[in-house]
Amino acid sequence: MRDLEQRARTGDAAAFGRLIRAHDHDLRGVVWSVVRDAHAVDDVMQAAYEKAFRSIGSFDGRSAMKTWLHSICFRTAIDHLRHEGRRRHTPLHAVADQPSPASTSGAALTSIALADALGRLEPETRALVMMTTALGLSFDEVADITGLARGTVASRVSRARDLLRRTVTP
Repeated sequence: MRDLEQRARTGDAAAFGRLIRAHDHDLRGVVWSVVRDAHAVDDVMQAAYEKAFRSIGSFDGRSAMKTWLHSICFRTAIDHLRHEGRRRHTPLHAVADQPSPASTSGAALTSIALADALGRLEPETRALVMMTTALGLSFDEVADITGLARGTVASRVSRARDLLRRTVTP
């Protein structure tokens, strides 16, 4: 991976493409946790990858390249939300009113409640929860990605998890 990163840093587009493919799934997860719109994810990913390719020569190696890419994707997603001036949330009643054969199962109801609770979190907080919980990144890694202090990340994630537990637990 180091050789691939080094070649990408010198402007090798094929190496950059392989590097992006290696991290794309996790990077998309971060973007999705912020924008929550499949079409917007593709737009944000395209913009983020273009930014990364244009600036890869200035990557200074103070963090892991994976962390640097996460940071670009996260910031591009936040910028997208600010630019669009909207936050898309599916209200619980809109999901609950849709007919579903599984809608009577406890697991389905819990899943709907969790999705609704996650949707009510601020996009940045939702992204912090998703990066630490779904992607398994450490508070230190998330702090590097977002530019927040480690304690701020830990505090926001803790409060969000408490809120989610209270909201989802019957």
